[in-house]
Amino acid sequence: MVLAVGLPLAWAKSQAADFKKYLMQEQELFFSFRKESYRVHLCGVEVFPQGFAAVCNAGVMKGFNMIADIGNGTMNVMQIIDGRPLEKSLVTDKFGVSICIKEIQKELSKPAGESIPEIVIEPILINGLQCRNDVTAKTVERIATRYTEDILKRLVDYGYKENLVHLYVIGGGGCLLRYYSNIASKGNVTFIEDICANAKGYEYLAMQKQRRQVV
Repeated sequence: MVLAVGLPLAWAKSQAADFKKYLMQEQELFFSFRKESYRVHLCGVEVFPQGFAAVCNAGVMKGFNMIADIGNGTMNVMQIIDGRPLEKSLVTDKFGVSICIKEIQKELSKPAGESIPEIVIEPILINGLQCRNDVTAKTVERIATRYTEDILKRLVDYGYKENLVHLYVIGGGGCLLRYYSNIASKGNVTFIEDICANAKGYEYLAMQKQRRQVV
């Protein structure tokens, strides 16, 4: 079996060799899944960049494209020109969704006098307001809108141009951009909502590499 895995965009090149070495430490693997026992021989590891893997089979990707992978802790940005990743454009910005959540928790805890768990906030961030107009929902909307405005400003700083760039949004932060900004209405923005998109991309890239080696 060949294991296809990923690393954040900014780390994929510098840490791929060490990550591969770490994963290859044990090559005889034994595990159970759905009451079935398996024995697997690991004969190789392929490491690919997160984000790019999620969009690698999205099509030809002609022209100027940008990936914004917005996770809990960081936002990873990369430009793709005519299907080729532009390595020098890689940016890892410590401006993930957790910043927004902590700000909302801080604001909501003031009148309550106690900490507000994330479980109260997350459904509104993930699914939008859904006709809610209570104090909690309004607070989430205000802070999430401000956060997405900051995200878009940073994307512009990293090379995003609304009329020239096709933007691919990946990660949990995509929900916030969809519901708390107007970017979803733009024709040149694609939201990758499949939570398995990166994993499917790793498999696709690994199979492509295997085919090239056979030829």
